[in-house]
Amino acid sequence: MDERGIERSSAMGTESLTGLILRFSLPGIVGMVANALYNIVDRIFVGRAVDPMGIGAIAVGFPFMMLVIAFSTLIGVGAGSLVSISLGERRRSRAERAMGNALLLLAGGGVLATVVGSLFIEEILTLSGVTPTLMPMAREYLGIVVWGIPLSALGFGLNYFIRAEGSPRFAMFGLVLGAVMNILLDALFIFTFRMGIGGAALATVLSQGITALWSAWYYLARMGELRFRPRNLIPSPDVLGRIFAVGLAPFLTELSFTFVLILFNRLLRRYGGDMAVSAMGIFFSLDSLFFLPVLGLAGGVQPIIGYNFGARNYERVIRAVKIALVLAALFLGGSFLVVQTAPELLVRLFTTRDPELVRVTARWFRMAYACVVFASVNYVASYAFQAMGKAKIAIFMSLSRHLFFIFLPLIVLPPIFGTDGVWLSFSLSDVGGGLMGAWLLRREFRRLRAMTPEKGPSDPPQASVPSFSRIIAEESGLPKDDGQPAPRS
Repeated sequence: MDERGIERSSAMGTESLTGLILRFSLPGIVGMVANALYNIVDRIFVGRAVDPMGIGAIAVGFPFMMLVIAFSTLIGVGAGSLVSISLGERRRSRAERAMGNALLLLAGGGVLATVVGSLFIEEILTLSGVTPTLMPMAREYLGIVVWGIPLSALGFGLNYFIRAEGSPRFAMFGLVLGAVMNILLDALFIFTFRMGIGGAALATVLSQGITALWSAWYYLARMGELRFRPRNLIPSPDVLGRIFAVGLAPFLTELSFTFVLILFNRLLRRYGGDMAVSAMGIFFSLDSLFFLPVLGLAGGVQPIIGYNFGARNYERVIRAVKIALVLAALFLGGSFLVVQTAPELLVRLFTTRDPELVRVTARWFRMAYACVVFASVNYVASYAFQAMGKAKIAIFMSLSRHLFFIFLPLIVLPPIFGTDGVWLSFSLSDVGGGLMGAWLLRREFRRLRAMTPEKGPSDPPQASVPSFSRIIAEESGLPKDDGQPAPRS
């Protein structure tokens, strides 16, 4: 067994939590932003160099790609959680079996998605809410992107495994490499070869392939603790059951959001036409830039939570979740300020040729981000429950957020407020999902405290779960707050 891999894994149970979370999360945040750049860069190049309405053409193909992401998340999160918990329990063989079974599912699912996407492309786009004017460009873009799905799915899964066993930097570099290559290839294909929206699609496929190769190299070069063994490709009912049980929650989140996204497109087409659909394309590009880093933070803390939960270090689990909540709220607070003060500058990254598109998108962006800070609780809680293998709770959170706080407002509000009603549903989902996540976390913390062994008579008195300020102080080396007023200078 690779001693370096063992050290990386065991560090999750011993190192300073704040430093550990930052070390794991910063690469995850950079990786998430790099991953988001695929769609952002495509839409920027298409919106500025081809046609602003091309942004809408890319947007209507996004629901199908979300289905692919949902499947990849099902396998990646489920297997990644099982890997980190298995390493915490010192069960390396089960971790390798989880990785092998997951790779088989990712490869098979990717090939199936490519076949379905290429054969039924017009039906898929029609269902997603495409307008007649957007259909030609949407068909050209999606018709090329579907051929990169198998490599994209494999790269997605491998990235989860690399982070789960304690090498987030390597995973990050793969995503950054793919994002940089996407930018360079977009410029080459669109500006030099004049390939239009098809060039943007081809750049995406090639750059995703580069990311997949980088991730595969980690295991082919034996850099980590886990090994790829052909016998682990044989499906194991026990392992597959655990993967599906844990991965089902984020899968249902992505799946339900895919249907919500289709409803978004169809409602916007009805109430606002091509411009509203293009505005949604710009919004989701910018939203990924401002929102995905929080998911990178939550994903970064996930293996730490999973490892310590497997090691039955429940107090450390609670402390890790609380620190992640503080960091996520701070980041989304910053995102809120940026969006509310300068949305027009952000939208002009995508187009300057259509002032009306800039105006309405900026207005709707402000509406959608009015309560975004609440979302930090929902997403950190969801990732925490996934890491602990609490599938039922995570599934409940996912379905409730989309069913009660997004889907119902989309049914009720647009007939009253028109297009504005579509955008108001974002804020309602942030508030409702955040309050629900806070309640569930508080209940889980009480349960974990009850499972923590009592301190013996010789142990020094210590609160089971310190306050936020005390946690940050202890983990960063700052002076602790002893509850006494500070002396005046």
